[in-house]
This record gives sequence, C-alpha cells and structure tokens, in this order.
Amino acid sequence: MYEKVSDFIITEKNNTILDTAREVRDLLATNEACAGPMTKVGGLIRKLEDKDMTVSIIGQFKRGKSTLANKILEDEILPVGIVPITSAVTRVRYGERSASVHFQNGVVERIPFEKLSHYISEQENGNNKLGVASVELRTPSRFLEGGLTFVDTPGVGSFHKQNSVVAYHYMKESDAVIFLLSVDSPINEIEIEFLRSTRDFAAKFYFAVNKIDVVSGDDLDAYVGYCRSVLGQLMETEDIKIFPVSAKTGEGIDALEETIKSDCVKFVGEILEESAAMKLKDIINTTLTQLNFYWKAMNLPYRELDAKFAAVKETTDLLKKEAASYEGNFEIHLNEIKIKLSEKVLELFDMEYHYDIVEQDDIIKEQAKNHFLEQVEALCADLEATLDSILLYREEDAYKVYRRIYDLNSLTSRLRRIRDKEL
Repeated sequence: MYEKVSDFIITEKNNTILDTAREVRDLLATNEACAGPMTKVGGLIRKLEDKDMTVSIIGQFKRGKSTLANKILEDEILPVGIVPITSAVTRVRYGERSASVHFQNGVVERIPFEKLSHYISEQENGNNKLGVASVELRTPSRFLEGGLTFVDTPGVGSFHKQNSVVAYHYMKESDAVIFLLSVDSPINEIEIEFLRSTRDFAAKFYFAVNKIDVVSGDDLDAYVGYCRSVLGQLMETEDIKIFPVSAKTGEGIDALEETIKSDCVKFVGEILEESAAMKLKDIINTTLTQLNFYWKAMNLPYRELDAKFAAVKETTDLLKKEAASYEGNFEIHLNEIKIKLSEKVLELFDMEYHYDIVEQDDIIKEQAKNHFLEQVEALCADLEATLDSILLYREEDAYKVYRRIYDLNSLTSRLRRIRDKEL
C-alpha cells in the first residue's frame, strides 16, 4: 500500500548518509513508479548497515587485471589468457572454495572451476549468449577475511563492446577501486574517460602500474611521474598514490594489498559513507529522469497511448498463451516472463518497470502448473493496471488526476531538495 507523497514529511535535521538513504527509501515507497530505485536504495542501506565493502579491479582490456587479482587473492582462481577473457562481472568472497554462475533468469548453477571460462570468456560465451548475470567465487583468501568483496570486471575498450557496457554499469557498485595501468602503454583516452566516470561513484582509488618487470628503473620512474601528473589533474588532487607492481612476478603487490587491507579496517565507515552518498545522488538523479519520462508518457495523445496500451495487451496475451505450453521449472519461467514484460515497457514507454527476479539453484522445483498460470495471469493484469494508474490512462475522475499530478510534483521537488541539501 503506497501512502500519498504529500503526507510524507522530510525532517530538517542534519542526516547521516544512512539516515538520508532511509529517508529516500521511504519517500520512493510512496509511488509505485519508483519500485526499481527504491530497491537500489535498499541495497545501499544494507551495505551501510553490514559494512559490506566492495573493491573492484578495473581498467582497459589486457592490462592484466585477472592475473593481478589472482596474486592478491593468493589463488589461481580466475582464468587468464592471451586474448581478453573476462566478459562477466566476477565477485569473489571469503569461504570454502567454490564457484557458481548466476543467470539473468534467476538460475544459480554451481560449477567446477575448470569450467569457468565457458561462462566468462568472450571466446566461449560471445555476446553473453548464455545469459550470465554474474559469477560468484569463494576462496579462503586472507585478503577477503572480514567480509570484503573483491570484483574482477571486464576490460573496457576491446572489440567486444558489451564488455565495456558491463564494466561501466558495474563501476557504480564499487566502493573502492584498483585502477590498473600498464607500463607498456601510456594512459589513453579510453582510460581517461573511464576514470572520469568512475570517480563519481567510488570513494577510494588505488592506482596500480603493472608489468614493471619489463622496464628499467629509470623508465619506470619516468612513467610513474607522468601518471602522477595526469591522474592528479583528472582526480583534482595532488594526493595520488601509485603502486608499481608485476602481476607476473608478484613484485610490489604486498604493498598494494597491505594498504587496501589497512584502509578497510581503519576507514571502512568513511569509505562506505562517501561511496553511498555518491551512489544515492546518482539514484536520485536517475529517478528524476525517470519521472520526467512518466510526465512525457502521461501527456501523449490518446491515439498514441491507445496504440501503446494495445501493444502491452498484445504482449501479455501472447505471454499467457506461451505460458500454457511451459513445463519444468515454473519459477524460472516466471522470471523470464518478468524480464520480457520489463523489456516491453521500456520499448514502448521509455520507462523502467521493476520486477524482483527470484534466484534459485538449477534443481527443478515441483509446482502445480495451474498455480503458475494463475501467477502469470496476475502478473500481466497487475502490469496493465499499474501502467493505467501511473499514466492516468482513461482516468475520468478529476480529483484522482489532480492528486496524482500533485503527488508527482511533490515527490520530484522533495527528491531534489534531499539531493541538493544532503548530498
């Protein structure tokens, strides 16, 4: 049940980031159009409460990210190769050694390590034809003790553009970043642009220069000096720490690892709060953009709205017909229908429509088919009713129209106020 946004009161006190995040979550809960952003804010709140810090290693392709990650983790856990390998986000957490693949449709499949490249290699899973959302690995690495999450991302700038898309998307999830450069290539425009984008979401940066085993000391000093100058301008600070390393020999990695671990112990609260503030601001800005799309959709001519709603009805009718022929794991089929409905709303209205995708292992679940068909029917009916309500489609009650517009205006102004005052 959504309360009216006009009844929601924002406090005047100086909030902590956690307070502000809770405030934003409650505010977004007043409007059914904001379910997606509300879920993202909920994730931020859990990270702050649990002190769950994510350290990602990012950079251009073939800089040696996966090799360096293996050295830091003291485990040859990530596949490496002469050609770009990583095409999916790979999260590594502390625990008994294991590997699992999380698919976009909610299936979670446990796999042997020797099969990893089948799922995260561009050569074996080109354009992510297998629908991998992410891979999660566990290893009893000293670096991960204390709950740290380590992430290896696809390299940007390769021929495979989807890798860059995934890397850009995931950088928003990082709290601290190991930004990897290499002595065999000057900092280029791709790296500069990626860094400019990343600095708006991560609170802490560790700049590592790889492949120091292939250059002389003088050449390394010159390269590090050049990097410090360029990075100082980009980050708008003179406090640039650069760690010369060799992912091949392990030289310099201890210093990098010890610095990160020390910061995670001493400054975890500060890092997480600064990172969460950046992410919360981005969520608010994205929500405001989304609300602007709602305004545009609400003001479409009726003839155009009629055509779009007819297309929604055509899609839901087709999905219900297809559902009648499905067999097997109905929960996964339901996830797949949710994905198709979201894609159709985005295509027709340029709006994000959020569904929770329920993850489960790949074991077939026993469920009555008639119950599954009832769920599909309810899912489709709810989408049509919600879109009707959000867009005021054929709404003849003047008060409801006024109240919806008033609440939307109030929500927009309050989000801007929080962003500008607290963030």
